[in-house]
Amino acid sequence: MKRKILIGLLAFGTIGGYAAGFGSMRCRAEHRRERFEDHVASVCVEAARRADRDDRGRADAPDRDDGPRRHHGDE
Repeated sequence: MKRKILIGLLAFGTIGGYAAGFGSMRCRAEHRRERFEDHVASVCVEAARRADRDDRGRADAPDRDDGPRRHHGDE
């Protein structure tokens, strides 16, 4: 009788341990995904701010010709 109770307790403990482990992995995966999404959002915001600063800098700078450059002998 003792042996059956012990086997039952060990089985429930094993099942409970696996359930807790899988639950923990799921929770950590959700937090990891949220951190990654926050990181991607911050990178996008920083890139947009950098592009905005660059555009403002170009608007203040005098116009220049960015066309193809010719050497003196090409004309």
